[in-house]
Parts: sequence; structure tokens; C-alpha cells
Amino acid sequence: MNQAHENTAGAIGLGIGSTVMQAGASLPGAPLPGASLPGASLPGTRLTDAERNSKRDAASYPGWKEPPSVLILTLDEEVNIAECMETLTFSDDIVVLDSFSKDRTLEIARQFPHVRIVQRKFDTWSQHSNWALDNIEFKHPWVYYSDADERMPKDLREEVLRVVNNANQPHAAYRLRFKNMFMGRWLRRGGIYPVWVIRLFKPDGIRYEDRTVNPHPNVNGTLGDLESHFIHYSFNKGLLPWFHKHNKYSDGEAGEAVKVIGKTTFWSKVRQLRSKETGIARRAFKDMSFFLRFRGFARFLYMYFLKLAILDGKAGFHYACMISMYEYWIELKMLEHRKEWRTRTEAEVLRLLQEPGNISSKATAHINAITNSHTKANAGGGGVA
Repeated sequence: MNQAHENTAGAIGLGIGSTVMQAGASLPGAPLPGASLPGASLPGTRLTDAERNSKRDAASYPGWKEPPSVLILTLDEEVNIAECMETLTFSDDIVVLDSFSKDRTLEIARQFPHVRIVQRKFDTWSQHSNWALDNIEFKHPWVYYSDADERMPKDLREEVLRVVNNANQPHAAYRLRFKNMFMGRWLRRGGIYPVWVIRLFKPDGIRYEDRTVNPHPNVNGTLGDLESHFIHYSFNKGLLPWFHKHNKYSDGEAGEAVKVIGKTTFWSKVRQLRSKETGIARRAFKDMSFFLRFRGFARFLYMYFLKLAILDGKAGFHYACMISMYEYWIELKMLEHRKEWRTRTEAEVLRLLQEPGNISSKATAHINAITNSHTKANAGGGGVA
């Protein structure tokens, strides 16, 4: 449930490659009925008695349409939060799950009606998302999830209201598409549209796989599609946050890649492409990319020429370059992890410093301790340094 992460980087928020489970199946990580919630004592997670006991029939809402609850994840989003929330005020239960923002995000959010603030330190996408689903008590049966840099247009709002008030609708969650904006235009080509992501769901019917980055949701029930789009403004805070975010994403992707390569083969992933289970084939296709060389260069050719990003003008060219660079970072960090560059470099430094007269015995012992700790971390399958 990610700050929205473009499909080009592998996934977005609650979304890509979801696994659909049969109704009644057990979801990984889901609490048992009646189990105590470990985060229940945190401010904002519980409804007040008045909110909990208030009537929730459609007649009490405009147009006889009960809204969904809204969940927004934030971290230093003062640039985006107001415009995001202005499109979501049709709901009378807006929960802002904030990772201790240091700017005016919460001050701005509190200016809107029906807002609850919950603060939790961010750890990983899957743990953060599952914590929200396990610990936050929502007022309504349905939840719409939004990142702060996303906007809900009127047509999507009307479609959401229509779906959640349809007593005969059979699904546990809904996917929809988004329009990614860059340099003042919608990036329609380059293989990044359409991307289907889960944004509307019943909170007791969805959980996320345990993955450092780009966790895939498991849905307990069937999955439907909405026709409308939301708008994604990835660059409202400038280019630097995008580079910073994707630098961290590449750490996680490189770590996952090393695990995949160590456990499986390229051809085993090829065989999984024939799977009819939702999400398996898509995950296999992504895992196959970890075995490719020159993935950054290949990604540029794929986006710019094969998927026609060239027709998106300067925006298409620059975005293809940026995503290609991100893919190159993943490949480079995979090499760093597998070849143990840091350990080898520190060992060489130690050798040079141990030449007569270069270093004291106390300093030598300190360097040996550091080198041994990195060696153990690599042997244990730790993340990318």
C-alpha cells in the first residue's frame, strides 16, 4: 500500500499481481475473530462510541449512498495532502496513516472534516499495510485507499459510490487504472498504461505477502474492475524525492532478486507463465527479469521504441531514461550483493594497512570485527548494503 510506486518500478500500492483466494479461505497474517488488536491503543485507530453506534443506512447520506471509509498513507506530504483530501471529502471517515511527518502534513489534514490521524513508524510496505488493516477500525464496510499524490475525479467518485451501495455486487475488492502525469502531460505509452491496481476493498478480505518492496495483495474472494481512473502526480514534490524513493526501491528489489536467483532458475519461472492462478504468471514474468543482463538498456529499448514512449515527446524520453536508470541500479546492487564488494574492499584495505608501521594492533582488531560482521550478514541473506 505504497506510496504509489509506478508499474515501471514493479507495482503500485495496493495492487499489481494480486492473488485471489476463494471466499472463506484463511488470509496470511489475518487476525482470528475476536483477537485483541496490538495497535488498538494508538490514537485514531478506534472509532468513538458515537461513530460506532451511529446509523449507517444509505438514507442518512446524500443521494442515499453510503460512502466508503478512506485510508491515506503519508510522510511529509504538505505539497499534496490538501488537493488529495479535497477530492475525498465525500467520505465521513478519512484515516490518515502518517509515518511521523516533519512538515505541515498533519496540520493541513486536520483542517478537513471527519479526519482521524494515526501515526506509525514505517517499516516495510507489507507490514505497514497489514498493520493498518489489522488495527484500524473503519466506520464503513468498504475502504478506498489513496496515496497523497493521487486525486479522485468526479467520475471515479460516482462509480465508487454506485459499487459500494450495490447490495448485489459479488466482489471483495476492485481494481482500477490510473493516469500518471509527468512534465505536464499524461504518460500514456511506454508500457506503463494501463496498469490495474487495487484501491477499493473490504478490509477483512485482503492481506499482503511478506515482501520488502512491492508487496502483492491476497484477496479473499473475487476481484472486480472499475471503469474510471484516478490521477497520479508522481512529481509534485520535484525530481529529488522520486530519485530518493527509487534508490530505496532498488535496494529492496536487488535483495529480492538475489533471493529469487538463489532459489529458482530462469526456466522454472518460464514454466510458471502457464499458470492460470491470478498473479503467479505476472510474478514469474517479473522474476524472469532478474536473470537478464543489461536490463537498464533493455528497458529503455522496450519502453521507448517497442511501447512507443517516443510518441509522448520529451516527457516520454526522459521518463524512459529515468526508469532505465532505476533498472540499472537494481542490476548493479545485485552484483554488489552477490560479489561481496564491500567485504572484499575492506579486506584489501586491511591488508594494506597491516603492512609494517601502518596501523596499530587495536585498529587491526576493530577492522577485523567490521569485516567479520559484513561476512556474516552476507552469509545470512541480508539486504543489500
